[in-house]
Amino acid sequence: MPKNEYILITGGAGSIGSELVRQLAKENQVYILDNNETAFFNLHEELNQSGLKVQGQVGDIRDQGVFGRIVRKFAFPTLIYHCAALKHVTPSAWSPEDYISTNIDGTLNVLRFAEMHGLKVINISTDKVVNANSIMGATKRVAEIAVRDAGQVSVRFGNVLGSRGSVIEIW
Repeated sequence: MPKNEYILITGGAGSIGSELVRQLAKENQVYILDNNETAFFNLHEELNQSGLKVQGQVGDIRDQGVFGRIVRKFAFPTLIYHCAALKHVTPSAWSPEDYISTNIDGTLNVLRFAEMHGLKVINISTDKVVNANSIMGATKRVAEIAVRDAGQVSVRFGNVLGSRGSVIEIW
């Protein structure tokens, strides 16, 4: 685990992002970016009550200007955990343009920001990229390729027990 870093976590209020925030905020300065206002607020309150101080904002990785606002509000990040994504298979067929915009274009925005400032990115991906047969899996696969081509790394997760939207809850 990193120590004494300034870490930006996109999708920081999601199930994986919020756990990274909880762990990393113990020994690092963490800035959360998430477009889910309620989840962001709840996480911020939880962390404050436990004595962990984090900063953050409600914002969207699809908005390139969001990164400039982060830099103005936060000590410049040294590391980015990119967790922000649309992750459900079935709805991806209903609005593929949203999945393309978030999972591909949003990731490209993160990568451009990182490249401009020499930052390391750890992209959180999904097991659905293997033999991708859904819009969601395909968009995350394209994002992984972009991350790899930028010299950054991706980590794949499968279903996480107890995470928001986990298929295990449906079963």
